[in-house]
Amino acid sequence: MTAFMTNQRHQTCFHRNLSPHCMIGHLSGPVTRRPVSLGRVPSNSRQMRNPPVCQVLQLQAQTESKVDIHSPHHLNENQIRYYQESGFVRLPNVFNAATLAHYGPTVSLEVAHADKTPLEEDSDYQKAFTQITNLWAKSKPVEEFVLGQKLGRIAAEIMGVEGVRVYHDQALNKEPGGGYTPWHCDAYYWPVQSDKIVTAWVPLQDVPEEMGPLQFAAGSHAHDLGRDLGIGGDAHKKIDAAVRKGGFEIVSRPFELGEVSFHSGWTFHQASGNHTDKSREVFTIIFMDKDMIMAEPINHNQHLDHIRWLPGVVPGNVCDSHLNPVVWAR
Repeated sequence: MTAFMTNQRHQTCFHRNLSPHCMIGHLSGPVTRRPVSLGRVPSNSRQMRNPPVCQVLQLQAQTESKVDIHSPHHLNENQIRYYQESGFVRLPNVFNAATLAHYGPTVSLEVAHADKTPLEEDSDYQKAFTQITNLWAKSKPVEEFVLGQKLGRIAAEIMGVEGVRVYHDQALNKEPGGGYTPWHCDAYYWPVQSDKIVTAWVPLQDVPEEMGPLQFAAGSHAHDLGRDLGIGGDAHKKIDAAVRKGGFEIVSRPFELGEVSFHSGWTFHQASGNHTDKSREVFTIIFMDKDMIMAEPINHNQHLDHIRWLPGVVPGNVCDSHLNPVVWAR
């Protein structure tokens, strides 16, 4: 079920299954951009002998100027209150199309390179999606995106903390025909002492209902609906029964391009299968309080997370390994 490929430098692994905590890959380099057509240049024009290069650079500069991963995304009190009461919040227009077009292909290319198993050969457990984790440690473009001030600031403001660190990132591609994602809560996998940890879920394209947008059980972060259960197997049925018995509202609707959701580690969530002919490509970043203290691992998965995402950190100390840089602080 799990295959690891590690290197000494980055504790990197590759994993195709449903576990939301454990997969890593590396990126192969910058994305090749399609050349911009500038039209025919008159051969007898002294003025036009060299300008094409300048024009290309100018067009690139104009495109680059639209890329925005740092400017503040202003939150209102209702959005912050909604996150604290519901355990998640969906924010429209966090990123513009140029930003996602700039960084998205890099993530997509690496997932395509890393994943070699045809979907029809996967087990049912593996058919939910392809996962590659901690891309930021291998790719400069992804590092730029992960360390961007925009998402980090939002995470800090909705959690009410002074700053945030990276726990890890994760690419989640649900291929055409990919199965459902069972109910689970991410914090089951994380050896940390507080609930000040949040996942930013960034779709790299529109996600219509038939593609499998993330679904949340509103308010479930404040209840134990199966916090000791991992993902998959009988856990899905048990959590689903608890969600329905408790009368929790299941919030599910399409994501528009540029919309980003943030959900707490204890918020129970799921997703339906991808019933389209296109991949559902999503990039996620888990942010934690910059002063987060590591807890003693209480299950096997937390021991694995300690090794992979908190190397060298001793329980009882701040989660400040070289893989956990501070992204934003007041």
